[in-house]
Amino acid sequence: MDYDDFLREEAAKYRRLAEEASDDFIKKELLELALVCEEVAETIEDRLTGG
Repeated sequence: MDYDDFLREEAAKYRRLAEEASDDFIKKELLELALVCEEVAETIEDRLTGG
């Protein structure tokens, strides 16, 4: 598994956890972590494809 794929899976996991969270602060933090994972995955993918 490539690292960018791993980060996308982690982002999906954080989103699932955010859906289950009852605390708004925790929900927000998990969604922010998911966003960071997606951004880093995109950066890695862009560098691998030369774009």
